[in-house]
Amino acid sequence: MGGGEPGHRVRHDDADTLPALGTMATHPLMAAACLGVLDELDAIDHSAFAERGEHLGAGMHSPTGVGPVRHVRGLGFLYGVEVTPGQLWPVMAAAEERGVFFYPFTGAGEPKSEGLVVAPPLTSTDDDIEFLIAALSGALDAVG
Repeated sequence: MGGGEPGHRVRHDDADTLPALGTMATHPLMAAACLGVLDELDAIDHSAFAERGEHLGAGMHSPTGVGPVRHVRGLGFLYGVEVTPGQLWPVMAAAEERGVFFYPFTGAGEPKSEGLVVAPPLTSTDDDIEFLIAALSGALDAVG
């Protein structure tokens, strides 16, 4: 219960090195929601997901080495776009101006990494994926 918060209280000195232990990520309600999602995934046809995932993947790998992009990794509907340190929040703001919100991530290693989590809903259409890719590309160009 409470994700990483109890540990944060005990080990405050190095809590910033454990960014994956967010309180909202590991509580029972979230676990129940995840189980519900898995039940729904078992009940639906997945063929369109693979095609849309490939479409997203093609768009995600095109910005590698462009502007602030250091590395892109992922598969299907989940990608991470690592950006040059200090460029995360400008890219996030530029993406929001284009109508898309990405979840930020920071790594605890040295050198620290920063980037965007790209995880569109499984209900996304081809047009939604195109919009997301265009927004990300535009944001990277604007900051680049």
